[in-house]
Amino acid sequence: MIFEAFKRHRAERPDAPAFLIASGDRFVPVSWRQFTDDIASVCWIAEKHAPGAKIALLGENSYEWMVAHAACIFSGAVAVPVEPVLSADDIAARLKFVGASVLLHSSLYAEKAHDVAARFPGLSTGSFGSRKTDFFLSTAVKALGLLRRTVWHRDAPDPERTATMVFTSGTTSEPRAVELSLRAIETFVESTSRALPMAPGDRSLMLLPLHHIFGIAATYTMLANGVALGVCPDFRRIYDAFERFRADFAFLVPALADILATKIEHKAKSAEESLGQPVRWILTGGAPLSRRTYERITALGVKTISGYGLTETAACYSMAREADVPRPTSAGRVSGADGVETKVSPDGELLVRGPCVMKGYYRMPERTAKAIDAEGWYHTGDSGRIDEDGYVWITGRMSRTIVLSSGKKVAPEEIEEKLLALPGVAEAMVSGKGETREIRAELYGSVPEESVRRAVAALNQTLPVYQRIKAVVVRDEPFPRTASGKIKLS
Repeated sequence: MIFEAFKRHRAERPDAPAFLIASGDRFVPVSWRQFTDDIASVCWIAEKHAPGAKIALLGENSYEWMVAHAACIFSGAVAVPVEPVLSADDIAARLKFVGASVLLHSSLYAEKAHDVAARFPGLSTGSFGSRKTDFFLSTAVKALGLLRRTVWHRDAPDPERTATMVFTSGTTSEPRAVELSLRAIETFVESTSRALPMAPGDRSLMLLPLHHIFGIAATYTMLANGVALGVCPDFRRIYDAFERFRADFAFLVPALADILATKIEHKAKSAEESLGQPVRWILTGGAPLSRRTYERITALGVKTISGYGLTETAACYSMAREADVPRPTSAGRVSGADGVETKVSPDGELLVRGPCVMKGYYRMPERTAKAIDAEGWYHTGDSGRIDEDGYVWITGRMSRTIVLSSGKKVAPEEIEEKLLALPGVAEAMVSGKGETREIRAELYGSVPEESVRRAVAALNQTLPVYQRIKAVVVRDEPFPRTASGKIKLS
């Protein structure tokens, strides 16, 4: 699907922009002809010098990063995205674990790549845009010119083979390499393309981090639909990116939606008034969207759509449709992609089966067997329900459910949602403490601590006795978060 879409855009829209690259206060378009030519050159290099290799990618969001990733999955290599904020020791350990032999990096992370290579003898490195890389590319261009045959003259690659390995730790500290097939990524593309209106000529942003599956899958979805992508390597410049590239819609995590809302609110009463054109919709995923953020974005005239998925399901499980009547706090309807099945287990866990599910955790057969049962159902670890219309409602993590000494069960996420609605509370984490498992809340706020405590005391009066918060800790700084924006659990 993705390969065929790229071939189609190359043949039918060669001069149309695939990417928009910032240049001063303007931008430079990169055509579909150039994009697919560059992919073909890198495919030739990969097949000649590292056939079937695991190739790690380290860098901020960039055009070159996407060329390299696409070339990996189309040439038979395995792309291994690396989170840039990791230490050189952590990156080297992960690359050794999966057996990567090549590390491609941006100039911004050249020093870190050098440090990784020093810890991993035998690892070949290459920098986007370096003279060495330019030499390889020019050699590839000449060779392909003589051959008169590129990757685009072939059939689509095998969709079942491992295309990428994405590291995940969920909300824990143990990293796992998730093996995803090309078909898994294409399942997200299929599901999202059916749910949301996208067409050639539309504009959006390559804003989500590309070391995370949500960013990868969303980017391929937009490219497959012919959307021109403004490259935004710094998420803090989200408002500037919307304004510069005149984005029609975007895929965001809730934290970015909050940043965008704040920027717009400082300038005008609506997104259209602030940016000079309407924003048709934003889709949020990667972490739950609070009702407060939903209401802020909606009040600015932007349709807010939620989706739900995990790295292990190529970010695919459910997604609201653009034409649906809004259902705040739901995670949208179950995927409409062919072959995807969803259900709720007898104990309330959300399960999914089908082509979106990972092949497994690399070199972790026991952990894979715990996650995917004998019938092929992937156990998400999230509790929830699916209503008669197919909408998914997530109530929390199975592992986080607090069982009180009285035997009553409390979903901490339900209380966290109420805490986040309090004035001045920016972040909240609820847990059970001690033998009695009394409810404890840890908060980060933007108002004085005493104001936060008064607000929590007032909330307690509205809660059932067993749900009342017995202890409150107010933090001086925000919680540490995962790459997808989820609060890390200790």
